[in-house]
Amino acid sequence: METTAQPHGFVTRGIHWVAAGLLAYGYLKASEDLAQMAHPGPMQIEVIFALLLGALFLARLYWTKRIAGATRLPEAAPKWEHLASRGVHVGLYASVFLIVLSGLGIALGGALPLLGGVFAAAMLAVHEFALVALPAFLVAHILGALWHKFIRRDGVLESMTGSLSK
Repeated sequence: METTAQPHGFVTRGIHWVAAGLLAYGYLKASEDLAQMAHPGPMQIEVIFALLLGALFLARLYWTKRIAGATRLPEAAPKWEHLASRGVHVGLYASVFLIVLSGLGIALGGALPLLGGVFAAAMLAVHEFALVALPAFLVAHILGALWHKFIRRDGVLESMTGSLSK
């Protein structure tokens, strides 16, 4: 039974860190001025960004589920670690997809006034919820990686940084 993590490949690590960079960019450039979104230019940029982010996360999900393998937790890791890891990853993906889809819904509601009112309010509420949930899952993800680095010392963090040494 495996007691140390196997390294992720270059593609998996690349997708992971590009996704992390895009999420950081999204939060750093987020507009607090929603009136700005009434202008076609900024809205178009937001829609393109959302589509790129959603496509990257779909590709990442496909890649890890079908090609490269989703987890590098050693088989010998306790069941609770496997459950916690799966729960955090599901939460990360769900939050990102909710942000993307609700953001696109907000854009659609702005473009089609017929969808205003309840639809727009629902999309905004989902968007705001997911924007709060995602950082919580990211913190849990980072704390889990640090747990494996400093407590378990099983190479899980290094499997994603590419600095795995045996």
